[in-house]
Amino acid sequence: MRAPLLLLSTCVFALGIGAPARVHSAPAEVDVTGNVVGNTIIAGVTFNSDSSTTESRCTWNTTVISNGQYEPYSFTVRNGITYRWYVRTCAPAIAGQPFALSFHWIPVISESTLAQQASAHSWNTLPVPIVNTAPPVQRALVKLPMWWWVTSNSWRTISTTAWIPTPRGIVTVTVTAKPNTLLVNPGDVKAANNGKFTCSGPGKAWRESDGDDAKSNCMYTYAHSSSRNTWNASVAIRWSITWKSNLGKKGTLPSVTTTRRLPVVVGEIQALVTG
Repeated sequence: MRAPLLLLSTCVFALGIGAPARVHSAPAEVDVTGNVVGNTIIAGVTFNSDSSTTESRCTWNTTVISNGQYEPYSFTVRNGITYRWYVRTCAPAIAGQPFALSFHWIPVISESTLAQQASAHSWNTLPVPIVNTAPPVQRALVKLPMWWWVTSNSWRTISTTAWIPTPRGIVTVTVTAKPNTLLVNPGDVKAANNGKFTCSGPGKAWRESDGDDAKSNCMYTYAHSSSRNTWNASVAIRWSITWKSNLGKKGTLPSVTTTRRLPVVVGEIQALVTG
């Protein structure tokens, strides 16, 4: 009964589409690996690929079995994930060349699951904040407000797109991460909760022309010196995560944070005594 399927699965041409690697921190219940079983590619989710360009010469069909009684063999289950069999046909880039034909097992997953995969993938692209302070962290002073801010390259919107073939056509999901809060932990061990506070934006960069009396929306004043110790400060960006598919569905995902740790030395200005 399986002969038609097995015969067709051996007719695979190398297309160089590259099966995606396992995504770091991806949910364990979703398989996004790519493998070859016999001569049939088991493909997963494709990330950050412009499907309208890369697939403009290709079509995906959900089955190549003409007899309905063989339809169950168009599905397989691997590690608890159901895959559906597709044939990918690509027209040649140069006229007169043969069409490229390959068979792929594609996981049957929902748009929300695809969004989770894109989100997990995007975590690897979110920047760890590049932090600046005034005065510098090695020369902080008691009772002198310290300004905290992150660079514009740290505070920016980042999008990741995932796509996958389905019986409805290629479905794309774009996940967008937007920074919404700066979380500052001055590491002040002599203050309540280490002096932690939040800022609604990336903070304002201090310039020499601002002088010592200017104010920032993201600053902290140490009341005590760190003596001979170094205080462990940190700055984190909290990211809001949303997603939207090309079929009109959208949603939100749990927020994530990226963190930079900073050693801070807080000194005191010594009074000059003359006699």
